[in-house]
Order: sequence, then structure tokens, then C-alpha cells
Amino acid sequence: MTAPSTFERVYASIKERLVSGDFRPGERLEPVHLSEELNSSVTPVRDALHRLTGERLVDAPKQEGFRVPVVSEVMLRWLYQWHRDLLLLALASRVLRTASPSEPASDFGSGRSSLLQLAETSGNPELVHALQSLRDRLGPFERVEAQLLDGFEDEAAAIAKAVTDRNLRDLRRLLLAYHRRRARIVPDLIAIAAQR
Repeated sequence: MTAPSTFERVYASIKERLVSGDFRPGERLEPVHLSEELNSSVTPVRDALHRLTGERLVDAPKQEGFRVPVVSEVMLRWLYQWHRDLLLLALASRVLRTASPSEPASDFGSGRSSLLQLAETSGNPELVHALQSLRDRLGPFERVEAQLLDGFEDEAAAIAKAVTDRNLRDLRRLLLAYHRRRARIVPDLIAIAAQR
């Protein structure tokens, strides 16, 4: 197996730190500092930051370098609404798509999110890509949700079961409840993200 290039390694490392919320909102991302941390030259770091800017995980205001985006309450609500809408679109696509009787049930033992697997069953790779990109942007907040929401594991298990059982009625109800719960805690999510 070929070792990843320096760019791929640097890009993956910075992206993982952004998605996990290791950087504070508004924090300046200095290419020289990051290159020292990641044991690389500055060029792959800058290239990675430019790519992450295109993915909307990094802001690059003119003449101000690179920064971690500051997400307002309004923006976070829009992100959760877009997340809900993408999942409902995946659900509608799944309903409309003719599944063969021999189609295997999804395996949720792999550790991948049942919500992402729902998008994958839609048969639309663009929908999967859009949802994965959005989940990356919501990553720092998803890490905090478990602290603020009671029954977090039960909620995830119920959604996974509804997807596996192909219970579309329950799944729709669970998806709407999932997003209503998060809409109620948006101010707390923003406050905790700012304290990191």
C-alpha cells in the first residue's frame, strides 16, 4: 500500500481537527504554525487550507489569512434545517426507488452513521456527498449534542432500527423529532463551541 502524500496527510489531519472541534470558532489558522505541528513545509498546509475553504470548513477573508468559521445561531439553525431536508429527500428517494426483494438490509455494525447510510440507500451519490459535507460542518456541534440531549444513544438506536426495518413512517417521525430537539439547544451548542 502506498503511503499518503504529504498534502493528503496534512489535509486529513487539519480536517479531522476542524470536524472534531479542536479549534475555537474564529481562531486564526497560521500555516507556519500548522506546518511545524504537522512536520511539513508550508505549501501543503496552505494548499490544504485552500481546499478546506472550498469545503466551507475554513474561512479566508481577504487579506486576513485563514480562520475557523464563526457559526451564528441563525446559521446553525439553517444547517440543521438543511440536514433535515437532505435526509427527507433521501427518504423520499428511497420510497420512490424500486428496491429488489433480495436487497440486503443495511449493516450498522460498521460504526457508520445510520443517517449517512439512509442517504446511501437513496442511490444518489450527489445526495450522499452533500450530506457528508454538511455533517463535516456540523461535526463540532455533534460532539456536544450528547452532553446536552438526554437519550442520545436511544435516539440513534431507534433511527438505526427504523432504517434497518425499512419502517419509513417511523423513520420520518424520528427524523423530524431529531431535528426539533437540536433546534431547541442551538443557543447552548453555540455557547459551548465558543468556550473550547
